[in-house]
Amino acid sequence: MSDANAVEAVTEALVQLVLEGTREVESGAQVEAKPPHASSGAGGDPRLTLFLYEIDTDSALRNEDPPGLRPGEHGDPSLPLVLHYLLTAFVPGGHDVTAHRMLGGAMRILHEHPVLSRDRLRQVPSHSDVSEQPELIRITWQPLGEKDIYSLWSAFQTGYRLSVAFEVGPVLIDSRRPPRTPVPVLKRGPGDLGPSAAASAESPFPELAAAVPVVVGADGREHEQSAAPAGGRVVVRGANLGGTTEIVLTHPLLPDPVSIGPGPVSGTEVRFDLSGPARAYLAGLWSVALVSTVTVAGEQVTTTTNEVPLAIAPSITSPMPATVRRTGTTAVVHLRCSPPVRAGQPVLLLIGSRSVLERRAVAALPEDPVRGTDLTFDVPDAPLGTHLARLRVGGVDSLLIDRTGVKPEFDATQTITVTGS
Repeated sequence: MSDANAVEAVTEALVQLVLEGTREVESGAQVEAKPPHASSGAGGDPRLTLFLYEIDTDSALRNEDPPGLRPGEHGDPSLPLVLHYLLTAFVPGGHDVTAHRMLGGAMRILHEHPVLSRDRLRQVPSHSDVSEQPELIRITWQPLGEKDIYSLWSAFQTGYRLSVAFEVGPVLIDSRRPPRTPVPVLKRGPGDLGPSAAASAESPFPELAAAVPVVVGADGREHEQSAAPAGGRVVVRGANLGGTTEIVLTHPLLPDPVSIGPGPVSGTEVRFDLSGPARAYLAGLWSVALVSTVTVAGEQVTTTTNEVPLAIAPSITSPMPATVRRTGTTAVVHLRCSPPVRAGQPVLLLIGSRSVLERRAVAALPEDPVRGTDLTFDVPDAPLGTHLARLRVGGVDSLLIDRTGVKPEFDATQTITVTGS
């Protein structure tokens, strides 16, 4: 198979091939593997320069397994290179007719040999085994536009000479890392029965559909809410949930997930409470997943389900309804909240139809990233009167609608009254 000397071997084989075609029309011609600007040009024999100016990869072979692997084995794919060459003729004294004749001879032999033969590759002295690669190395003409020609010869910083370009590939360089060859499989499942098939489109594994916060109303029934406060109840709905052993909640600002034991469990629902201290939770959007143990084809399988979003709402813990006095046209509102606000969480007070940013951008200490529970808001041009109030932390609002009655209505306690100075 090919090694790291493959590029050198291909260049040497091309030099020999071009030299044969050129000497058919100009007996004293030379072929050198060098950039055009490195040719002396002033004296000496007529010559052609073969310059490798770009190396690309063959995307069709980029992820192909190396040949010779058996089913179940895996190896690193070979590096499939495509080599781009520039062929330029130089003749002492600037005799372009001779240069054209040399280019014609070189192009003719490349046209007659569209594939670098294995015999020619074996004859080059570069000690490469590229001749044994499974893919044939093909030579393809590559037309250059005016911009390509200008860019190349500007980089050479020399006078332009008539040139032709072609690409050669694929040239495979094999990985030196050995393939992974697991031992053969002797038994496929219990009793060597192989995989089991069920005549159903449903997966036998647990799958979540939604995590829904609920509250028990005056009628004794559960009513869905937009978010769950710390200590609230959540119903997770899905399929094949009967083996649930753990609820895992994750938040992007917390380094570790929060684990909760499940409450009542059925095949389609799992209930749990956001128990524990409020500090354990952050207001905002969380992800919920279940750890479940199910029996599949006679074997117990422990899996972690997909994640579904859950909104945990902040709560205003200072006395509500509140009354603030306006100084001039600005009212200052002081609130306490739960759970504590963490550094990096945006905090807004929604008073009526207006939103106000929290006053202090309190920087957290390195050892304690929690900002705290005391918040201050400056409400410019505060309108007089009583307004519904919500606290928005991490994109989730405190609960404004009371769903415990016969029908939902605004919570009368969640108001702020602005009086004149």
